[in-house]
Amino acid sequence: MAEKMTDAEYEALAARLTDVATQLPAPQNVLIGSAAEQAGREFMLSEYGSEEALDDALRSAGRPRLGTHPKGASPTVRGRIPAADRAAFDQLIRQTGKKESELVREAVHLLLEQHRLAG
Repeated sequence: MAEKMTDAEYEALAARLTDVATQLPAPQNVLIGSAAEQAGREFMLSEYGSEEALDDALRSAGRPRLGTHPKGASPTVRGRIPAADRAAFDQLIRQTGKKESELVREAVHLLLEQHRLAG
């Protein structure tokens, strides 16, 4: 097991790595296209051990599920709004720092509460 870095060693390393004057080595053995795809797949197989384990890992990746059901896609609601409402909505996204989907969920919940249908 590697020894823990001291604060001074960490600070020196951070300074060196964030210094814009530090020269980076030239890239070597760069793969592109199907060669990169094949090398990536071989690496992932070596990490997961089998096609089945890799498929399970890839299938479980993605956004976390909303709600109480552990599997399957979360229900989706789509709709169109006037351009002026969209502009105001974009401004709300910037002001709150929330994601669009988070604000849509919040808006739907408030509407359901207003109509006394929220759970």
